[in-house]
Amino acid sequence: MAPIFAPFTADGSLNLKVVKTYAAHLKKEGVAGVWVNGSVGEGMSLTVQERKALAEAWLACREDVPTVIVHCGAVCLKDALELARHAEDHRASGVAVVPPLYDRPATTDDLVDYMQEVAKACPRTPLFYYHYPSKTGVNLSMSEFLQKGVKRIPTLAGMKFTDEDVSDEGRKCVQVDGGSLTIFSGFDQDSAVGGWGETGVGLGGLERQSTLQEALSVGFSCSVNAGFNFVSHLGARVYSLMAAGDVHEAKKVQKQFNDCFDVILSPDVYELTLMVPSPAVGL
Repeated sequence: MAPIFAPFTADGSLNLKVVKTYAAHLKKEGVAGVWVNGSVGEGMSLTVQERKALAEAWLACREDVPTVIVHCGAVCLKDALELARHAEDHRASGVAVVPPLYDRPATTDDLVDYMQEVAKACPRTPLFYYHYPSKTGVNLSMSEFLQKGVKRIPTLAGMKFTDEDVSDEGRKCVQVDGGSLTIFSGFDQDSAVGGWGETGVGLGGLERQSTLQEALSVGFSCSVNAGFNFVSHLGARVYSLMAAGDVHEAKKVQKQFNDCFDVILSPDVYELTLMVPSPAVGL
């Protein structure tokens, strides 16, 4: 699944005209699902109306990308509920939310309480928690949250796990409820340059990041990776090699993935991207 970039015009308004072309590009690359209004998509920087408009544009492209999960997390709970209702009304495949970002949940019970409120706004739609502690500052035990959540939230379907602790906590999350939940890995690469949106800790960070290959090795079976927008063939190759048990070759392809991001996220390239429109505009 690809976390989509929000396309903009030169004046900063959304360029919704390119979404259909963007969706066709993803279909051609073999990507069958999108994550809308996430970190790569700058969802937290958009207005509620902009987020609705972008979600509708992608939901109109389900012939090309059948699975559309809409991130509805917001600083204001009322905004999150409004976005969740909107996503359900337009038949989104799933709703995802980050935790409260100012008065953060102190316990997993607090987080379950919050997710219950969101679930009430979209009772017929699978609900996913978006775990991204380096952005949200909320770093509770996700396996404990899931264990409690499945008992209290009927529509809780899983989470997007954008956390470096893939081998320990990530593995535990995959195993919750007998492995019945959908746990997306949020990592593409392991890069000393730093991450980009869904893929890491922020440009220039030197913190170690987990990789797609590592996530697959501990039991993850699906992912939401920014690289699927432009080097999806490498991600697909990692998947197929790991499924075949060829870990050595999968690590070699993962290295190619890493090298791509090292170039894309280098300071010189990042400064250049600040001077040009969003990548989707040029599709």
